[in-house]
Amino acid sequence: MPHVYPCKNQGTAVVEERVVEYEGENGEMLTDTSYPVDCEKTIEVNGCPFMNADPPKEGAVLGMFGTHCWYRGKYGNWVIGALKSETNDINETPDYYDGENSFYGTNAESTHRPANECVELADEMQSDLDERGGTLVFFNSENEADDRTADAKYAIWYLRWSAEYCDGMDAWF
Repeated sequence: MPHVYPCKNQGTAVVEERVVEYEGENGEMLTDTSYPVDCEKTIEVNGCPFMNADPPKEGAVLGMFGTHCWYRGKYGNWVIGALKSETNDINETPDYYDGENSFYGTNAESTHRPANECVELADEMQSDLDERGGTLVFFNSENEADDRTADAKYAIWYLRWSAEYCDGMDAWF
């Protein structure tokens, strides 16, 4: 997810107060107030930097909790592993997480990946994709092609976008 929501940062987010009432431990009524971004309304007023950036139409794995600018880090880590894999068998592609080069942050103690390290990871992934001839294609046991090239290109785009507009990204899990 973005480290800094770019719509909030540029002052274009449509934010609405949300009050939730609930019963406390002793039966008393409590309230929590939050001010979430209404993504759909922000998009309607052309205030969403993510949608305004015209993200790739294919390969996206996002939309957590109704947001468009969140990306599924677990899948991004799979893409990293797939790019590094020396096999074309989809059943042998490892999940990938080495603590540094992942969508979960830069080390085991941090869930933040700063902008410069998003760019470095994007460059590394692009290099890995280039080494595979610009495609990421696997085959299943029936020798049917499973093309994940768009997924890799999207992950690379997302890393660069989050570096430019969000001061990097954070992991939420």
